[in-house]
Amino acid sequence: MKLALRTGALLAGATVLLGCATGGSKMGTADAIKARQDLMKEQGAALRAMNEKVKGGQAQAIGPEAEKLARTARQIAPLFPQGSLDPNTSRAKPEIWQKWSEFEGYAKTLETKASQLASSSKTASADATAAAVADLGRTTCGACHNAFRGPEIKK
Repeated sequence: MKLALRTGALLAGATVLLGCATGGSKMGTADAIKARQDLMKEQGAALRAMNEKVKGGQAQAIGPEAEKLARTARQIAPLFPQGSLDPNTSRAKPEIWQKWSEFEGYAKTLETKASQLASSSKTASADATAAAVADLGRTTCGACHNAFRGPEIKK
C-alpha cells in the first residue's frame, strides 16, 4: 500500500512538473495543492526516517533519505503556482508569492544541505550527522513552515 501511495504521488508530481515544463495547461489550484501535499508528506517521511536512523545508531545509513530530500526539494517551487490557495484544503499563506525569492531560497537550501548530508553521512561521526539532520529540519523545513504555512485547518 505504501509503495502504491508513493508511486501515485510521484506520478502525480511528475505529471504536474511535466505540464509546467512543457508549457502545458496551467495547473489548477486543487491539483497543485494535492501534488504539493503529497510531496511534503513524502519529505516528512524521509526526515522522520533519517531521525529514526540517527537515534538508532545508524547515522551512516541516512543517505537514501537525504538524497530523496535533495531531489524532491527541486520540485517544491513549481507546485506553488501563483495564487494556488484554498483555505479549506491548504495551509499555504499568501506571503509565499509576496516573498517568492525567500520561499525559493528555503527549497534551494534544503536541496543543498540534504545533498551535503547524503555525502557526509557516510564518513562523518554520528554526532556530526545528528547535528546536521537537526539543523536541516530546523533551518529549512521548520523555517519555511514557520514563515509560509498557516495554522492547522479545523475540519
